[in-house]
Amino acid sequence: MDISCFNLVVGVFMNKRTKSIFLFMLFAFFGNSQASIVTVNGTNVAFSYDDALLDLFGAPTVAGDQLFFTPTAFTAKAIGTAGFDFKNSTLNIKATALNGGTIDTVSLTERGDYISKGDSSYVEAGGQLRVTDLNAPLNEVTDAITLTAPVVKQSAFFPTQNWQAFADANVAGFGTSSVNITIENILVALSNAFGELGFIEKKGVVLGVSALPFDNITPVPLPASIWLFGTALFGLLGYSKRINFI
Repeated sequence: MDISCFNLVVGVFMNKRTKSIFLFMLFAFFGNSQASIVTVNGTNVAFSYDDALLDLFGAPTVAGDQLFFTPTAFTAKAIGTAGFDFKNSTLNIKATALNGGTIDTVSLTERGDYISKGDSSYVEAGGQLRVTDLNAPLNEVTDAITLTAPVVKQSAFFPTQNWQAFADANVAGFGTSSVNITIENILVALSNAFGELGFIEKKGVVLGVSALPFDNITPVPLPASIWLFGTALFGLLGYSKRINFI
């Protein structure tokens, strides 16, 4: 083979190989930088989440067996004739009972403030709490996130009014140590006329998970036939030893 042709082939091979290695390293670097699973331990429960998928919730802090989120940009607003504004964000969190326990209940409390001034103005907060058994995914409980009191119209823009919403899920019947928690949040604001304002903001989300410790898990009683079988077995063993002794 001509030397120049050989050098050309080697050069092409090396270029392709170099490009492949470069692309692989680039993908690995950005993949790791964009997705990082964070696990924080509470008192009886460990929480795991992808910090690249927190969206409008923001990074949480843990206290006891609660995760506390303080959003800073979760807002829906409509001013004057702006019409309709809609903001939503969904978060997934894995909760695992520590020390061999099982997940008992999952509760959600949300808080914020709002302004609803004008006849056509309107604001609302809602969504859904969904808890799925990670050991048996067909086991699932959902509950709507609902306001504790309806929003009211205001005669002035200020002061803002406070709102609060709740949701909870009892999953003790699952008998599972690990669940996936999905929090779907929705804020809505509406304004159709000059001088009106619909504004609502989420400022706090508290996710609480309670777990039953291993010592509190109700044991499954053995049937009476097992005890009778055991008694008979010990009797036979004793009789066998007696015969061997004689």
